[in-house]
Amino acid sequence: MVTGREDTDAREREEAALAAFVAARPELAVTPGLGRALASVVVAAAAAWPGVSLTAARFVAALAPRLAADRPVEAALAELCTGDMYLACACVDGDPRALAQFDRLLVPIVERAASRRGATPSQQNDLQQIVRERLLMPRPSAPEEAHARLAEYSGRGSLRAWIRVVATRETLRLLARPQREVSGDEEAMAALMPADAGPEVEHLKQHYREAFKEAFREAVAGLSDRERVLLRQHALDGLSIDRLADFYKVHRSTTARWVEGARRAVLEKTRRALGRRLHVPAAELDSIMRLIDSRLDITLPTLLREPGAAPSPSSKKG
Repeated sequence: MVTGREDTDAREREEAALAAFVAARPELAVTPGLGRALASVVVAAAAAWPGVSLTAARFVAALAPRLAADRPVEAALAELCTGDMYLACACVDGDPRALAQFDRLLVPIVERAASRRGATPSQQNDLQQIVRERLLMPRPSAPEEAHARLAEYSGRGSLRAWIRVVATRETLRLLARPQREVSGDEEAMAALMPADAGPEVEHLKQHYREAFKEAFREAVAGLSDRERVLLRQHALDGLSIDRLADFYKVHRSTTARWVEGARRAVLEKTRRALGRRLHVPAAELDSIMRLIDSRLDITLPTLLREPGAAPSPSSKKG
């Protein structure tokens, strides 16, 4: 049974969707029932991505310019992959849950595109980051087009197919360059424990190397979804606090707090994981953690690239 409140909400959605459509495409005829048709598309698209936040007006404003002018609006709507467009639009707006869902699409697509052309596991990990950056990060070299490339997705084919084209092109480009294959484990340990760091570090390297690897993997895998997304963007993709603030539409102090909280979470989880593996006095564990803390920012990019170190992110603003 439809309640009065539900009926009012439905009318408000229809009115908001229709107003956004008219503002975006004033030249197109408004037919009876258009508001209801637009609202229905919004509801169906939102249902495809539970938890992703996008207003009806924002979605319709992005949808309207992509509709063919020579077709009835309802028919033009039916030709678009509106569910995929909803996700893309929310990603462009920086919604963390949308970004997490996008990552779940991207990773297997890139892996397949890269493995078909003989890319190594390390190259596949690099490609995932390259494709993320190509699609999600604004292009600072083109300030007049300071939007993520994902904003250009037209919805006339599936989002998976669109990502696959980018992944294939970037795979071919990467494989055309000379590569230096280094295991992620060894790269992370080299960053944490450089060869010239002295006898204390050499002692840790000799006795606790495997424990470090396992503890780091466990720590990164145990991060919350938003923590993992933020650390990837900041440590791996190189986004500054200011760019993250602009991306998430929050004050820079908020993103600074988020990033520092994620960094501390890695340290706390690493300490707990090491404590379970190393039977050493608390003072020695404190000494180990001081070393990790001092070099974590160098080590994080490699840790976040590790295959299997963390599940695909799914985050939430807060």
